[in-house]
Amino acid sequence: MTVGVQLTKAAVDQLITNLSVQMRDVLTDLSLNVNGQGGGLAYLEAIGYTAGDAATALAAISYLNTIAGVYFGTATQDSDFDFNQTLAQYWGGG
Repeated sequence: MTVGVQLTKAAVDQLITNLSVQMRDVLTDLSLNVNGQGGGLAYLEAIGYTAGDAATALAAISYLNTIAGVYFGTATQDSDFDFNQTLAQYWGGG
């Protein structure tokens, strides 16, 4: 007897589909919600961020936009850059 759920072709296919849709949605959502409002920094300040915190949040959004741009083929990343390490400060990682 094998412990745990055994993967099947259908399960792997569904997992690939689910993760692909989630990736697309995540990489589309943030930029549209902040930059799509027409003013990035001003918008963040208008919803309650201090100027300093708005700049920090906008920097994070910029990193995420770069990842989205690479994903959608509208940007390139010319040099090695550890997005995970850079964004770790926002989720308490290291």
